[in-house]
Amino acid sequence: MTVDEFLATDDALCSFSGSYNTIFIRLSDPTANVAAITEAVELDPTIAAKTLKVANSSLYGFPEPIDTLHRAVSIIGLQQMRQIVMSTVVIEHFRGVPVIGVDMESFWRHSLAVGVLSRSIARFRREANIERLYLYGIMHDLGRLLMFLHLSSRTDELINIRERERMLLFEAETEFLGFDHATIGAELMEHWNMSPAQVEATRFHHAPRDAQAFPVETAIVHVADSIANALRLGSSGERFVPPVEAETFDRIGLEMETYEAVIGDARKQLGQMQAILLD
Repeated sequence: MTVDEFLATDDALCSFSGSYNTIFIRLSDPTANVAAITEAVELDPTIAAKTLKVANSSLYGFPEPIDTLHRAVSIIGLQQMRQIVMSTVVIEHFRGVPVIGVDMESFWRHSLAVGVLSRSIARFRREANIERLYLYGIMHDLGRLLMFLHLSSRTDELINIRERERMLLFEAETEFLGFDHATIGAELMEHWNMSPAQVEATRFHHAPRDAQAFPVETAIVHVADSIANALRLGSSGERFVPPVEAETFDRIGLEMETYEAVIGDARKQLGQMQAILLD
């Protein structure tokens, strides 16, 4: 099976319909203003309600309640709000998909953890627009969801390779199929016209040294993924902890002791974000 066949097997899953499609198109329009984004989000009550809850969460810590989407967009910022809404739409779109061999609740806990950890690393680096790293983290393993969905009963063959060879799951994927879930995920990001930075961070989140145009963003998602696996913050199927090379830590540029603060910062927000987005 080729990467294109994975994406083509269920075109409905790889595309948005109805209100999700309208929201996604509007979010992807760089000329859309606050009113246009707000109008699109209000088309779906669930997305609108969860977006407001995120805006009022400890992630942002605004002293007064944000009571309207228009105010949320105005305060948080248009670009940041795009990424918050987009991540919420993606979670809602994929949540009800039955995937053999995957604990979906655990999968999304892992994805949220990587998103929140990526955001926290970016914050300690004083990156501009840290929400984009939150989005990259949340969506980094969507390729694995598609892979497991379409392998169906053959997932056991993949797991057997991992267990027999005692290798990381993404390595077993390459041995089994000739490519891994990161490749499928990157192709999905391109299909959705996501940013080049997100495409590269997705494609190389297990091989950050191969990232050329966006090495820092890719390194951040890679480290966040490894931390989430080490702390067992949910799981996308990886049994072992992917190692992080010293070169990757150097690329991010934070002192090692800073990661204790990164983890503490992320833990403070993770439970609340799970309650908002996964309940």
